[in-house]
Amino acid sequence: MASKILTGDMLELMENILNILDNEIYSLHSCALVSRYWCKLSIPLLWQNPFSIDQSPSFISQYFSSLDENEQIILKVYGINIKFPNTLFNYAKFLKFLDLSRLEDKVTNWIDLQHVNMIHSLKCHIINFLFKLFIENGANLHKLDLYFSDYEIKPEIFYSLERNK
Repeated sequence: MASKILTGDMLELMENILNILDNEIYSLHSCALVSRYWCKLSIPLLWQNPFSIDQSPSFISQYFSSLDENEQIILKVYGINIKFPNTLFNYAKFLKFLDLSRLEDKVTNWIDLQHVNMIHSLKCHIINFLFKLFIENGANLHKLDLYFSDYEIKPEIFYSLERNK
């Protein structure tokens, strides 16, 4: 191992270490705070399956910085007047695992945190916004768990999926 460090294989060693920590969210979060380099390697692992983590759904707001102006207006119509954060990363492209039932649960919980009414129609909009973001930002899913509830996925999402190679 020492010879690898001395020969300049630090990148390979760091990737191996972080891949071992793949499901240890708190350890990866700590690694992201060490340096820019470690952050650049840790963040994609932290955001590859965010909907499965038992945490506050407030992370969904991070995705909204990528919404276009019309989509932000729709959220404001429903009473969502949060300031959408500027982010350092394009988190949507890191998504690798998506379970639609967990996505729906996190979106519902996020809406509850916003203290707004019309939860069902707002939930439909947000789920469609997120789908669109994931597709347009090039998320490369390794696993998709399908679950269809009473929300409607807009046809434009399916068209985007069809065009996405």
